[in-house]
Order: sequence, then structure tokens, then C-alpha cells
Amino acid sequence: MKTNKTNKQTKFSLYSVLYLLIFAFAFASCSDEYLDQPEDKSGVNGTLIFSERSITESFVAGILANYKGQYQGSPDAGGLYSMYFARAVKGTSLIQNTRYRFDYAHENREPNYRRPNFTWGFNYENVNFANILIDGVSKSETLSTADKKEFIAQGKFFRGYHLFELLLEFAPNFKDNQTMVRIPVYTKPASLETVQGSSPVALSVVMDQIKQDLTDAIQDLPTTRIGKSFVNKAVAQAIMTRVLAVSQDDWSLMSSLARASYGGDATSAVTSSNWGNGFNDMNDQEWLWAMFQNGSDETNYYWGHAAAYMDHLTLSYRDTYIDPNFVSEFASTDVRYTFQDIYGVSASTPWREFISTKYQFSFSSDIPILRKSEMVLFDAEAQYHLGNETGSNGAQGILFALQSARDANAVISSNTGQDLLDEILLERKKEFYGEFGPEWFDAKRYNLPINRSSSHRVPVNIPANSNLFYLKIPQAEMDNNPGYEGFTNS
Repeated sequence: MKTNKTNKQTKFSLYSVLYLLIFAFAFASCSDEYLDQPEDKSGVNGTLIFSERSITESFVAGILANYKGQYQGSPDAGGLYSMYFARAVKGTSLIQNTRYRFDYAHENREPNYRRPNFTWGFNYENVNFANILIDGVSKSETLSTADKKEFIAQGKFFRGYHLFELLLEFAPNFKDNQTMVRIPVYTKPASLETVQGSSPVALSVVMDQIKQDLTDAIQDLPTTRIGKSFVNKAVAQAIMTRVLAVSQDDWSLMSSLARASYGGDATSAVTSSNWGNGFNDMNDQEWLWAMFQNGSDETNYYWGHAAAYMDHLTLSYRDTYIDPNFVSEFASTDVRYTFQDIYGVSASTPWREFISTKYQFSFSSDIPILRKSEMVLFDAEAQYHLGNETGSNGAQGILFALQSARDANAVISSNTGQDLLDEILLERKKEFYGEFGPEWFDAKRYNLPINRSSSHRVPVNIPANSNLFYLKIPQAEMDNNPGYEGFTNS
């Protein structure tokens, strides 16, 4: 039987314990069907949680259910989806009106503001869940050796993944600032009795922990999983690919991991039926990792994803518009050309010219986290940096695998050098608008500006290397963690 999910309105304590929430309990009278997708479970003690595989699986399901959380009474401070959409509206492609408007205007970074507080608390909470999982499984006297290996690998994945998100959000460009001290690393469970708040460490130390955790996870995670809401080896390989895209210190490994994640055949990897059909089905073979929704007990309702903001044809927020300059980058024959003028343009609101039908909103719309097409484009990017620009397995050919799948009239690129890299980065914007903010991600790692046209409601220009590319440390952490004494919060 499938138990009902209970939403938790969690108030984050950013400087003390990151809550020891135990989500798992396997009821003796129930089958394991509820494990098909992540759900919150009621609490039991840690010894029982890690006593047998099915209950530990339920703990992992609880971590993943937390990604669809609803916190702080606002849709822009929810689960993983809200962090990703906040990045999406920081670029030039989307024009945001009401919700997420402070992120859109690059104004939401001060230490007492909602974005830094949510992002810090959400990610460190999940780091703590990961440490609880690793510690509990390691100490279990009843789990098998094989089960321990798998669950510890999952814990290391979660820890590495969320430390990476913290590195992205609370620090400047990694490559040029590796000695800068910004955030702490936790590798042991916190509790009300023991937590003191660790001192922040150099970004290079954070990155080393991220890479070690993800390397261990890749080695020990299985290729199989319960469902696409859960993680496996391919998901860990994909996240490690993102990490290497930021550290930029091993393009060969980045290509190898990207190919392993998408399966090695770029043409088949990018095949998708989601475009033109609401972009809401995690069963699409092109989606690697997603948040499941079923419209009832497994649903975030109006909070959970870009669809609620971008779909103007269904009852929802109808809050996101599209920059006309971005629209002009698409051929009309491209399946990703989902743009319409349904309101009509007036002199007072020129930014309302285009909306997108990429997403069809419903309470059962699944939410993408990772897609194979991202890994294909990372492979093309890596080949560019390795000097392999031409040929079917070079940057141009791999890029064309995606372009031709989206537009039957596409022509293989003849660009080389910086023009080719720019084309790959543009393709990332075109493929992932509304998802995880590729323009913000790429501008930060490549030291690029974000310059909006006058078509935007807020036409800001963010210089390369601006402090606006990262958030300030939350004031509560500054006030209560002794490790931040004397720290300049800029």
C-alpha cells in the first residue's frame, strides 16, 4: 500500500542542528509499493531505521521527498526546484513578474533575506541527512555488506551533491578563487547536543570533499534503482560531470563521465517525446533524474516547478515571460520554439510580448533534475577543450546530434574556436530554459557578464565576476557560528 505524504513546514536553524528528521518506517502490514517514489515517513529511532534494507530505503525516500518541500511560507523558498528556478530567472531568457522577482532583479542576496537563508538551510540539512545515513548504515549490525556499500554510496552522493550546490551558491568562480574561505564542510551527523558550527574552509577543501564523495558514489552505486526519482551510477556520473565543468581541470574525465551517463550514443540519448507534450513526463528516456508527482499524495501543487509559473494557458501563476531576443535565436522549425504572443504588446508592458508553452502545468507534472541532453552538450564542450572540434565524435558532431534532433532543418556547425564554444553555450540556453539556470551557471564558471536588453522588466547588467553571482552567508550563521568571527560578509 502507498502511504500518504505529510508536508513539513520546516523552520531552519542555520547555526545549530540541521534537523535529525527520520522519514522512515516500514509498516509490517504494507508491501514495498510505496517505495516506487519518494515519500515522507513518520519518525522512529535510528537503530530501527538502519536495521533492514526496506526501512533504510524509506529513509532515502524521505531525503528525496524533501526536494519537493514547502518551506518558509513562500513558493520561491521550497525544495530543490525553487533553488534551480531562482537561477533560471537570473539570466536573460526569462522575464519574471511577481514571484521570484527579487532573484530576477539580482536583489535577493543579503544575509537576512529569504534566498540565502533557505538555500543555506536546505542544503546543509541534506548534508546532515547524508551524514546520518552514512553513520547509521556503517554502525548497523544487521544490514548486509552489499546493502551497506550501496547505502553509504548514496549518502556520499547526497553529501557531495549538496556541498556542490553550496559551493555554487555561496562562493565566487571556483577556478579563480580556490584559496578563498567561505563555507564549512560537515562529514559527521549534527545533533542538538554536539553541534557547535564548524569553521569555514578554503574552496579547494570543499571541492576536494565533493570530488571524493562523488568518486566513491560512482564506484559503489548500482546501475539499477527503484525509479527515476532515486539515484544510481548514471546520476552520480552526471553530477560529477557538472562538478568538472566548474573545476575545469580534467576535460577528458568530464567527457568520459558524460558519455557513461548518457550511454555513449549522443543521437539516441537526446531523443525525447516531451517537447510539445507539456514537458512533464519523467518516463521519457531522455530524463535521467526527476521529481515524481501524481496529482494527489505525491504533489507539490502550485509550488513545485517552472510549469506553475511558465504555463499561461492553464490556471496557475502565469508569471514568466520570454525575452524576444531569446525567441529570435530559435528557428520556427525547432520543436523548442514554444513561444506565443497571447496578450498583445503595449508601450507600458513590452516585456509581456512572449510566453512559452514548453510546460503544461498540472498537479501531476513531473519535475526534471537531470537530462541526458545536458551530458551530451557537456561532452561537446569537453571535446572542444580537448581540441577535437570536427568529426562525428568531435564537438561539432556531438552538438549536431542534439541540434538535428530538435530541428530537422538544422545544419552542422562550421564554427571553430571561441565561436564554437559560444554556440555550445547558446545551445544549453535553448535546451534548458526554465529548468536549472544554465546561463547563470555558465556565466559564473567562465567569468562572463549577464547583460539584459531593454525588453526586460528589469534590464540589469551584471559584470563578470560580480559579487551578485553568489549569496552572502546568512546572518544567523554569522552570529552563532564562532568560526565566522572576523569574517567579512561581502
